[in-house]
Amino acid sequence: MQNHRDESISIALERLALTLGESGAVPVPELVRALERAAERLRTKSVPEELPYDLVTQAEASRAVGVSRQAVNQWVRNGTLRSYEGSGSSSRHGPRVSLAEVAVAANRRSRDVPFSGGRRRELLDFLLNAEQGSAAPVAQEIRRALEDDSYDGHSPERIRVLGEFVVASMGLGDQQREFTPEGLQLLSELVPAITVDVATPFGRLAGSLQLLIRSADGTAGFDSPAVALLSMLGCATLGSLYPGEDSGVGHELAHAGQEVWGEDWVERLLDAVFHLGELRPSPLTRFTSSLTYLDNNRFLRKAQAAGVSISYSRGPGPLLPQRFYGAPILRDMMAGVPRPDAPWAFSSDSTRDALPTQLESGLNPFRVMNYEYGLLDPDIHGIRRYCFSAADARRDLRLYADTLSGRDRHRYVEYAVESLTRTLLEPSVELGAVDSVQDFDWWKDHIIRASQQEVLLGLRDERARRVAHALLVSTSMLPSVVEAANTDSSLRDRLRIYVKNLEFDVIDARYRDDVRRGVSRIIKQGGLAMSPSDARTAAENEIHAMLA
Repeated sequence: MQNHRDESISIALERLALTLGESGAVPVPELVRALERAAERLRTKSVPEELPYDLVTQAEASRAVGVSRQAVNQWVRNGTLRSYEGSGSSSRHGPRVSLAEVAVAANRRSRDVPFSGGRRRELLDFLLNAEQGSAAPVAQEIRRALEDDSYDGHSPERIRVLGEFVVASMGLGDQQREFTPEGLQLLSELVPAITVDVATPFGRLAGSLQLLIRSADGTAGFDSPAVALLSMLGCATLGSLYPGEDSGVGHELAHAGQEVWGEDWVERLLDAVFHLGELRPSPLTRFTSSLTYLDNNRFLRKAQAAGVSISYSRGPGPLLPQRFYGAPILRDMMAGVPRPDAPWAFSSDSTRDALPTQLESGLNPFRVMNYEYGLLDPDIHGIRRYCFSAADARRDLRLYADTLSGRDRHRYVEYAVESLTRTLLEPSVELGAVDSVQDFDWWKDHIIRASQQEVLLGLRDERARRVAHALLVSTSMLPSVVEAANTDSSLRDRLRIYVKNLEFDVIDARYRDDVRRGVSRIIKQGGLAMSPSDARTAAENEIHAMLA
């Protein structure tokens, strides 16, 4: 009887595993690895401790993260921080710690202050200045959101849209999609929280810069006050560089910022976008390509409280100059035009055919802000894990280099080496590569950025991209997606499994598992500083290997 019962349990477990794999509820490779680990634990009767791959001494961690050695030691003593013996540690240096875990502990104790009264007054002053020009209706709506504590950007439709994304992704293999037909219709019919008259100078400029979300009924605008403020920054920076009367709106907004913040107006306005997003969060925000690149500063500022963020990229800017700088700036650089002081600026000669609406997203002029005010910004703390598809990077690097010859090719390759060297020199950046095409799977292709608080989903389907380049999802919204299926218990169970793919803990676990198994190759570890000569050598080796 005992043997019969054991056999029944074994069969039931086997059937459960097969069902999970065949239905697509759990990706088969992950299911196999999970079963292997479970079997090993049952055999050994213990749960082995998997060591983090970023172990360093406490002294190294304190230097890398920028906290005192005493603080790290105290966190270990009071249990806030785990310590690991691991290989290579000695009594002289003591137990080692994980760089990522030290960054998390440090950032939890140095979070940004809430939206202080002084910062709010500065933003109100900027908005009042902006209300004197063509952007007045948008500035007034942002000011209303800032002053009205009952302002609410949530809507059941946004929860349904994300639910349709998750349902469509449940397909097996090639059947995985971004949206069901119903979801695509819901996405296109969402009405922006803040609407914009596209016939006004501000509406025309924002439209040409690809800063406006357009719905199926013809309305255009923004899904949140923070994104509306971000679009004003976009108009004030790049928008002021283009010829035509509409660029006057950009000059007006730049002047409004300079009157409040002086020379630091770009950084301070980016800070204001971050604080406004914290004050008036939106559960689901549609992003155009321009907004996606322009928003990286706010995303990292929001992510730094958790200490770690993760990004996946098929076309990595740190290796591809055209994707780092965007088409106009790279055109200037290739022509030998001296660089202006502002990192986002370019010459009037480079504005030819250079509006974002005239370029593919990979050459978008806002891309440089993605790095200058985001990934490579030393004032934003925390470990930034940036993982890219080496196969895609190799293809794009070769394709662009093959269009050039002689001096231009040499200059282009040198720019690629320079931007990669600069990335490797940033201590907070962890750079990894996925060498196999098959290993850059469906979820990696869609999760552009992830943190404890939010995930940015990139859309690839052309029908969805006509509406949005990406969706910014607040992770606090995910439980509501599961509950939205309360009339269908089986669907709710499957949703619960697939929603996990959008939770940071799962994304982080997959990232670390890929590193351990060799799926991801770490080029430079986060939290550790490289010497200029070592960074240059590593960059040259990587770029020349891709071109070989």
